[in-house]
Amino acid sequence: MLSPQDFIRLFTIENNLIQSQTAGLSQADTLIQPQPSGNCMNWVLGHILESQVTMLTVLCGTSPIDPAGLEIYKRESEPITSDQPGVFPLERLQEQINAVHAALVACLAGMSNAEFSREIQQGERKFTVGWRFLFLHFHYTYHLGQLELLRQLAGRNEKIV
Repeated sequence: MLSPQDFIRLFTIENNLIQSQTAGLSQADTLIQPQPSGNCMNWVLGHILESQVTMLTVLCGTSPIDPAGLEIYKRESEPITSDQPGVFPLERLQEQINAVHAALVACLAGMSNAEFSREIQQGERKFTVGWRFLFLHFHYTYHLGQLELLRQLAGRNEKIV
């Protein structure tokens, strides 16, 4: 099992990737819809943020971001097709992703391997904190991979990774 320190290294690399994939883009760029279907970069970034908040809550119980403001970005929410009410500007998404990233790193830095091995219950199932966190991280990285394609839809084809 990966240690909390291993996750700190991963999250630092991944946060740099998010910043690189969004650099130089406008709000309009993040609202481009993939065809024939799919979610725009704004939704993916908001969902990444919502995923980070969930991971932080599993680890530490609290987040600097109120999850209630992220409803539009939750799993199975409607696709974002315009700059409608509730849609965060790109700059706000970047700032909040950075804030939650810093909180995740601080939380992980204070965790021991024993705390990662602690058992928790979710519904009928039992997991270790580390396993639950690893699964949430897997989901998070799935969406990170979408950023490259969504950046290309905005006309940016430079090789970032």
